[in-house]
Amino acid sequence: MTFTTPFSDIVVVECGRRTAVRACGSLLAEMGAKVFTASGPGTGASFSRFKTELAPAALAEQAGRANVILHSSDRDDDIVFPAPRPDQIVCDIVVDADPAVHGRGMWNDPQLQAQIGLADLTGTADSDPTICDAPIVEAQTALFAASGILAAWRHRTSTGRGLSFRISLLDCGLNNLSTFLPLLYGAKMPRRSGNRHPMAVPWNSYRARDGWVLLCSATDEHWARLCEVMGREDLRSGAFEKLADRVTACDAVDVAVEAWTGSLTVSECIARLGAAGLAAGPIATLEDLRDEPNLRHRRTVSREPGTMPLSFAKTAFSSGAVPVGHPAGAPALSEAEAEALPLRGIRVIEIGQYTTAPLAAKHLALLGAEVIKIEPPSGEASRAWPPHQDGQGYFFTMNNTNKQSCMLDLRIESDQVLFRRLLETADVLIENLKPGSLARLGFGPDVLAALNPGLVYCAISGFGQSSAYPGRPAFDTVIQAMSGLMDLTKVNGVPTKLGTSAADVTGGIAGLFCVLAGLEQRRRTGRGMAIDLAMQDVAVWLTQAVWNGSRPDPHVLVRCADGFVVADRSDPKIVGQATYSTREDILALCATDGIEAAAVRTLAEIGADTKVVGRGAVMMFRGHDGREWPLFRPVLRFADIPPVSLMPIGALGEFNARL
Repeated sequence: MTFTTPFSDIVVVECGRRTAVRACGSLLAEMGAKVFTASGPGTGASFSRFKTELAPAALAEQAGRANVILHSSDRDDDIVFPAPRPDQIVCDIVVDADPAVHGRGMWNDPQLQAQIGLADLTGTADSDPTICDAPIVEAQTALFAASGILAAWRHRTSTGRGLSFRISLLDCGLNNLSTFLPLLYGAKMPRRSGNRHPMAVPWNSYRARDGWVLLCSATDEHWARLCEVMGREDLRSGAFEKLADRVTACDAVDVAVEAWTGSLTVSECIARLGAAGLAAGPIATLEDLRDEPNLRHRRTVSREPGTMPLSFAKTAFSSGAVPVGHPAGAPALSEAEAEALPLRGIRVIEIGQYTTAPLAAKHLALLGAEVIKIEPPSGEASRAWPPHQDGQGYFFTMNNTNKQSCMLDLRIESDQVLFRRLLETADVLIENLKPGSLARLGFGPDVLAALNPGLVYCAISGFGQSSAYPGRPAFDTVIQAMSGLMDLTKVNGVPTKLGTSAADVTGGIAGLFCVLAGLEQRRRTGRGMAIDLAMQDVAVWLTQAVWNGSRPDPHVLVRCADGFVVADRSDPKIVGQATYSTREDILALCATDGIEAAAVRTLAEIGADTKVVGRGAVMMFRGHDGREWPLFRPVLRFADIPPVSLMPIGALGEFNARL
């Protein structure tokens, strides 16, 4: 389940100092690529492993020999590099995809979180918008950029030609809103809810004697089990019996739960909740992560001095591995071949629900792969989530662009036969079922490898297939708690989850990267592989920029007459005027004083901005049935290749006629 062949013939030069550039280079270095970066100010310990530092002049010279260049054309601290060769891959990471927009190049992650609506969705109902100290948007963009480079490398190996692409931090960040943008088409707008869930109670953080516990209870059955664990059988009936009752009385329910957790240590709470099969976890600090049992089991954190998170993509390189040769010069190609999307001809089978696997498979589809989504007879769990059109939900549709639905009941032998036939023709299988689910159906990793030796199989789960917590349920909130993300997002001292499903979304993008890396390893070795991707590993990787005393990006939240502004430093003169000035006025003052600043935007404001929803990151597309749907445009758009035509997923089982 490890990557064994280093990509040592991929030579990368980081000409930019942006966090996303360094994180992208780090991902490729962890896969064995040779990565050169600039020495000097702005290069901390984070995202620096396995890189070679060069002085700026030497780095510019090395760029002429590299086959991948990473830079940020909207910043003034980029290293100037020679004009790219036709066979070079050039990735330009910028804040805004619109080249006409200027003045945002030096924005840091807090300003990005403000602009994409993440800050406004994070915090409690009575708190101000809240910033996470981890560089969420920069790191997610790095994952997309590294995926784009692997896709472009695939194109280069078959054509001899490089590709250039510009990737926008704002567009990547807006993909976090896949759960919330659908609400624009319903009647209810979200608000900050701290660690609570709007439709499930009890679902919150609770004080224990020596720390914090995160508990997620989503059903009446969960509540009954929790009452038994707490020794409060009296609460199973009466005012708290039904979920709707508990949602209404959430404050009283939380008081009852915290009376129990407060009498125990964190470890005692987790042991008892885990024994009852309830999703729960300790809210870990960064210091706790150094010896966290599952991270230690999976070797996710280095044991050397200056402890740092390692890559979520596990590697075990052989020192004798030989790089695969590439075509010298560009072969004769038809126009169609030269303009083909990188994953044309790749067949992906997805068994996904909710976010992680569906998101990864969607981005594979947007790179040209054929994606067949396996759904049970009742449909994927989120297919009917409101708001919806004629029973099909907006969330489901936005997460499943350019896929074909195949209805199979994998518990039935006849459907297992059909599934086996699909697997025999597939290049990729990606799923996010509970660990061991496919094996219990007769499709474990060994069976899959025997059935199709070239199959790249990616299983995404909360804690991994190989885990110190076998069978432990995991929601996005639990992963945020157990990865340090909540520790880096505090409201009045209380660890708080990000307002979006950041662990789920980042896990999906990491799945995209791992599958592309798996396809590249298959190209080099002729063999498929099994990838065990743990969301906890991915979320911990997000936090590394603030390990070992590294300081987070500076930010100040300024309250204005019509909302908030996030600035990179405080100015008493500006703060004094802010309460009776608009955000636009304060942004103008900040610009005059050389202060980087961005408005905190609400979901409603983002939805009303036609440069975002309508002509930007999200556009309307008509399906085969005539219904119009909002779909995210691909964040990876290559300069010399026409983008894929977007199509909403159709009816349940539409692919079955082709079986």
